[in-house]
Amino acid sequence: MTAALILLAYAALLGLIGPRLMDRFRWDTASPRLAITTWFALAVSFTSALVLAGAAIVLPARGHSGAAAGLVHDCVAALHELHGATGGSIVAVIAAALIWAVPIGVLVAAVSVARSTAAERSRLRRALANAPRDPHLGAAVVSSARPAAYCIPGKGGLIAVTSGALALLDRSELAAVLAHERAHLAGRHHLLIALAQTGKRAFGALPLFARLPERIGHLVELAADDAAARSSTRSTLARSLLSVAAAQAPAEALSAAGGDTVARIERLLDASPGRGRTGIGTILGGHAAVAAPVLILAVPILTAVSFACCQV
Repeated sequence: MTAALILLAYAALLGLIGPRLMDRFRWDTASPRLAITTWFALAVSFTSALVLAGAAIVLPARGHSGAAAGLVHDCVAALHELHGATGGSIVAVIAAALIWAVPIGVLVAAVSVARSTAAERSRLRRALANAPRDPHLGAAVVSSARPAAYCIPGKGGLIAVTSGALALLDRSELAAVLAHERAHLAGRHHLLIALAQTGKRAFGALPLFARLPERIGHLVELAADDAAARSSTRSTLARSLLSVAAAQAPAEALSAAGGDTVARIERLLDASPGRGRTGIGTILGGHAAVAAPVLILAVPILTAVSFACCQV
């Protein structure tokens, strides 16, 4: 029971103060992909701690040497012995909920997110079915005076650009915007956003998961900016973002104007991240932040395993 309480306390602290810890770092804008990994590592660590807490609760207080079918009976009997008939039953229900309800809840949330996003993207594709394709741009041209560019994931990906964007952006700026959208498709950023939405739908009451879609959405935009800047220049991409900043892309589409556009433009106009002493510090700090939740996650696993082995 002690191991289970430690795991539950760890999960509670992570779910409540995890975002505050992330906000204290300044390396996320310099290494957006590293920051994405860290956010998801925290989410996985939280979920795993809950499941392992349930497993630690039902481990029998005495050795089990019989068939596997009798393990559940021995676990429940041990809980009744420790906590009484009523208390043991309540603890058993809590353990079962942690072991089964948490993974099932995550699965149900994932299916719900997948169905809703697939339906919306199918609708967007139908709306663009008659839009002319420009083979030189590799994009569908949408008739609209508002300058915008976005991509629709799935089925090879589809990039759309408005006639307003074609009229406003010069050749280099348009190339930068299209490179940004291709980076979204190549990086499968829609899957990362879907995972973040799944976490929010499953555990949205906790700050860690309530903020997850917004943070991941911003970070994938930074990652796409970095990829686009490698084939263009940061100043060119910044100018193109300024031109399309007011545009609103359809839901479930990844837009060049997504995330905090002002912060993205400022970042692009600043010195290139990752250079000098400050850049090295952010990279080292980022790696340490990614390793920390993984190491913390290893502690509950080893605790649960050793707890079980000591009883056999």
